[in-house]
Amino acid sequence: MSSSVSYERVKEHLEKLRMDAALVELDDVLERGGKEELTPVEVLDELLQRELRYRFERRVKTNFKLSGLPVIKRVEEFDFDAQPQVPRRTIEELSTLRFLNQGENVLLLGPCGVGKTHLALGLAVKALEQGYRVYFLTLHDLVTKARVAREKNRLHVLLRVVHRADLFVLDELGFLPLAAEDATFLFELINKRYHSCKATIITSNKSFGQWGEIFPDPVLATALLDRLLHRATPINIRGESYRLRHRREAGLPLN
Repeated sequence: MSSSVSYERVKEHLEKLRMDAALVELDDVLERGGKEELTPVEVLDELLQRELRYRFERRVKTNFKLSGLPVIKRVEEFDFDAQPQVPRRTIEELSTLRFLNQGENVLLLGPCGVGKTHLALGLAVKALEQGYRVYFLTLHDLVTKARVAREKNRLHVLLRVVHRADLFVLDELGFLPLAAEDATFLFELINKRYHSCKATIITSNKSFGQWGEIFPDPVLATALLDRLLHRATPINIRGESYRLRHRREAGLPLN
């Protein structure tokens, strides 16, 4: 009778502690413990491991939903043979996520269609699968969000949301010139992440020498680059667009 009372009490405690996985797995763990003659500590360890695994998987799933990733791409799917300019060893090193833990940036430069976004997404997916918070935005979306937030006097909220991410991915920098207020906000964002040693991935179709065309103030562009490049892995990708190559191979017009 006492064991039954203890069992029910354990279930109540697990429920109050909101240990949902442990509550569901309790019977199975106790049965396994009896069959394998596990010690009480071993039974408790197994129960807690299952709870922690469940919480990690739930966090990963939530992080994926909040990340803003438009599609799921993986580094392993990248066609290195089609883009020999991409340094495979460098990408493999980045895939270890040491750059993220060290607060380093990754700058992917090159023309449209050479795989910059694919690589950025692939690294973001790896980070998410390891339980990190990721936030993905195109420059256009960042500017749009910043302008809406500015009108509502909530720009500080957007800054906090982006800064909270362990990894921020900014895609398509260079496709449109920035207004002064948007350029200033981007600098504030990058500067804040720089001083907090938080990693950022940026893709751009402009070389560093052309970033002055994006920013209305060349001094601001230089200051931004200074912070991005201080701790960074820049990768220049030169090559033909995947889309153009596929069209040519299919005998379709290139325009």
